[in-house]
Amino acid sequence: MAYCRRLCTRLCLACSSQKCLRFLLILLVVIGASIYYNLFFFLTTNYLEDRDFVGVDKCPACYGTSMCHEFNHGHLSLSSYSRMRFLDIVNVKNVYFGWHNEKNIDVILKRLGHDTELASFDANLCKNAGAGQDCDVAKSIFQTKFSRVLETTSLEVAHVEGLSDVVRCPSERLLERILMMYRDHVPGQSLSKDHKLMLMTMLSVNPEPIIYTIFPHSEGWPFPQYYGACGRLIVEEYVGKTLGSYFHSDWSTRLDLAYQVMKIAEQLTNNDLEYALYMTDVSFDNFAVNKDGRVLVIDAENIIVVDKRKIKTDAKPSWNERHQSFHDECKSHPGCLSFSSELLCKRHSSDHNYYATCHGLLAKNSEWAGTKGGLLHDPPADLPEREQLNTLIAECEKPSQRNGRYDAMQQLLQLLSELTDGS
Repeated sequence: MAYCRRLCTRLCLACSSQKCLRFLLILLVVIGASIYYNLFFFLTTNYLEDRDFVGVDKCPACYGTSMCHEFNHGHLSLSSYSRMRFLDIVNVKNVYFGWHNEKNIDVILKRLGHDTELASFDANLCKNAGAGQDCDVAKSIFQTKFSRVLETTSLEVAHVEGLSDVVRCPSERLLERILMMYRDHVPGQSLSKDHKLMLMTMLSVNPEPIIYTIFPHSEGWPFPQYYGACGRLIVEEYVGKTLGSYFHSDWSTRLDLAYQVMKIAEQLTNNDLEYALYMTDVSFDNFAVNKDGRVLVIDAENIIVVDKRKIKTDAKPSWNERHQSFHDECKSHPGCLSFSSELLCKRHSSDHNYYATCHGLLAKNSEWAGTKGGLLHDPPADLPEREQLNTLIAECEKPSQRNGRYDAMQQLLQLLSELTDGS
């Protein structure tokens, strides 16, 4: 406001005639009205009722239609700064805050990719269909390799090879589970041709909804609840603040959170379903803490799912040799992980999740917002187990002996459990 007054004063001094002053007054009124109109338009328009914004015109080259009724009837709306569409220029991940009016809950909406990634997917789809410049992806997807899934009632290995991490090493059991659990999110639970192509689109663009569907929150998995999709927007539970928001919390809080993330690493490695879910992108922004203080994984795009039962049944050479992850000091970005998807797919046991969690969240070089030290930085000076804790974290990140990470992980879990109970 002060700037505007100064500007007006300067303009008035520069313009002494009555006509000029009248012109300036009209100009300022027009500018003010324009600003008011645009702000009013942004704050009152429900973009989730806009088919173009939602991307329904792309279907079945989209993520689903199970929530289109809620979108079309205004049950969902953007909230917080996501309502300011001019801020989309900095929202490169295409993640929006939203509100479900009927359920009275906060939600997160995702396009599952950057604009460039989605444009690349469309371009490749059109190229695979042999379509020209005026390609309609909604029609062209029927002419692509994805259409092979329409020829069978099942989801087969040949349909999904090389699409994304969730099917990096597919098994019939895993694909059956994907199809079965996906059917529960389809109206009427009957898979049409369109629904099958929507499944293939998700598997190709970003399989996060598939992970949330086949390993649901309701069954105790550490992921948000997945509600459904409309066009090229998915809707999932808003968990809460990211783990990084607790980087400078008190010691007892950080101790509990660290114990939880290590238990997540253990659950994703060893569970009753005999699937190993290997996290290949671990950072403070990929975890969040809900209102009950529970830590959940909120970015599941880069998770390799391994059917441990199949590995045991096939019993190929070296299947039962413990796989050890080595950090190669990759420099692509802070917290990057070294891994071989080929080896993860072949071994029944791997310490990858232990390595990923210790390296990305607990080690001294783990950082958030430019601050290093890991989630358990600065343990109390009078903590008797201080040296033991630091030693186990270092051993978990870079073991001093072969397979040492397995033992370090179990000791670290035990120590964190004891410290949490005693805090």
